[in-house]
Amino acid sequence: MLSQVTQRQFERLRERYPSASLQSLPSGAGLLSIPEVPLPAGWSAARTAIHFLVPIGYPGPTPDCFWADQGLLLSSGVPPQASNVTNIPETSIVGRWFSWHVVDAHNNWNPNRDDLMTFVKIVLDRFRQPQ
Repeated sequence: MLSQVTQRQFERLRERYPSASLQSLPSGAGLLSIPEVPLPAGWSAARTAIHFLVPIGYPGPTPDCFWADQGLLLSSGVPPQASNVTNIPETSIVGRWFSWHVVDAHNNWNPNRDDLMTFVKIVLDRFRQPQ
C-alpha cells in the first residue's frame, strides 16, 4: 500500500500532469506513469511516456532510473547512452530503461524538501541531453 505522503505528492504532481497515474505494485512499491511528455529536439519522437518506480519506504529512499517508450531513440536512430529495452519490474510494460540517478542521493535527496516532482525534473533533465 502506498503511503499517504506518496499519495499527497502524487496529487500535487497531477496538477502539472493531469493524465499521470500511480499504480500500487505487489511488492508495495508504486509505478508512476506520465503519458505524452514533450521531448526537445534530438530524439526520434516528439513525445514519450515516462515511468518510474516509487520505492518501498519512499520518501526516504529516492526513485532511481526510469523508462520511456520502448522505441525511443536519438534522432540519428542510435539508442541513447546507458539505456536498454527491458520490462518494468512487476508489470507487463516493456520500455526503454535509462540508468539515470540522483547524483549522490545520500547528500542530494532530502525527503523533507524533495518530492515526486523533483524526480520528474531529474528525468526531464536527461531528455535535455540527447546522447
